[in-house]
This record gives sequence, structure tokens and C-alpha cells, in this order.
Amino acid sequence: MNEETRRIEAEITALKNLLAQTDYKALKHADGALSDEEYAPTENARQGYRAKINELEEQLAAASEGTGE
Repeated sequence: MNEETRRIEAEITALKNLLAQTDYKALKHADGALSDEEYAPTENARQGYRAKINELEEQLAAASEGTGE
């Protein structure tokens, strides 16, 4: 595993941790304990985290194909 692959995997892990840290707010919103307005900043952040994870996973797949891993 090369340095670039490790960097990408570390960034994915960090973003997944950020998602996990906001799961409780998503659940509170789903249960009606948070209004749409209260949840909106968290929702936007979570969408950004997921988009970046998807982008990084594509980079990881491309890097793996390039190295034959």
C-alpha cells in the first residue's frame, strides 16, 4: 500500500467518524425532536461528508487499479 492510498483511506475514515458523530442528530430529526431548521446545518454537513467519501472511494479504486492491488 502506497502513501497516497494510506492518505485517502485515512481521510475516508475521518469523514466516516464525522458522520458517526452526527448520527444522533439525524435520529433526533427523524423522531421529530429536531425541526428541519435545527437540523439543516447538520444535514448539509453530512451531505458534504458523503459526497467527499464517494469522491475519495473513486480515487482509491482508481489508485488500486493503477497499482494492481
